[in-house]
Amino acid sequence: MVLKESSVVVRNNMKIVPIERFLLIDQIIEIIKGQIAEGRIKPGDTIPGERILSGMFNVSRTSVRQALKALAVLGVLEIRPGSKTILSENISNLLLNPLKFMSLLYNVEVPELFETRKTIEVELAKKAALHATDDDIQQMRQCLEKAENNLHNQNVFLYSEKDFHECIFDASRNRILSAMIRSLNTLLISTRKETIKTFSDLKVSFNEHLKIFEAIVAHDAEAAGNAMLEHLADIENRLNTLDLTNLNKNLNSRGCSKP
Repeated sequence: MVLKESSVVVRNNMKIVPIERFLLIDQIIEIIKGQIAEGRIKPGDTIPGERILSGMFNVSRTSVRQALKALAVLGVLEIRPGSKTILSENISNLLLNPLKFMSLLYNVEVPELFETRKTIEVELAKKAALHATDDDIQQMRQCLEKAENNLHNQNVFLYSEKDFHECIFDASRNRILSAMIRSLNTLLISTRKETIKTFSDLKVSFNEHLKIFEAIVAHDAEAAGNAMLEHLADIENRLNTLDLTNLNKNLNSRGCSKP
């Protein structure tokens, strides 16, 4: 059935043609994808509520709710209970749950994930050395200063060095690799908390990060990549001294993020 143009509903900049009630949930998702592709809704935009969408699509609220939940599981939407639903601004969310499913289905373990992390982060360090701006370098410097001031505090040091790595990802100007590594690191956060305990002196770890930073400041891509590789090789060696049984078990027992 061809609908007349008068049947088109425009709300919140979304152009919607009402659909027949029997349309499947995946077709509702396709329509929302179309709105994204056309630029009618952008990252950070609020999505109309279930009641409004059910009227616009001419389907039940239950169908709309299931479609929105499916998109939330994929990381496309962020559903905030009692508040609003927004189009995600965090690109790494799109990769996190699929990566979790892959880990569960194929019993991927920590060493394999860490090897992947090492491969990607070395490349990102090289790219950061080539593309880092003065602002990027200043943010990295602030993270290192915080880390150096907390050599006695493992928890603060851990998150300071994590933020330092995040600055490198941003400075690389590669959103895809950055999203991939952020998703990987979310899964590996427990391993970071364990490996940091193997340092009797956090100054060792600090110096490894400082070497990476100095290479990036010098815009020396090769040196930055080598320094990152040396740092992650050290972490990998420390990781191999640990009993990975529980870390692997925890990795493959976590459920995917709930919408």
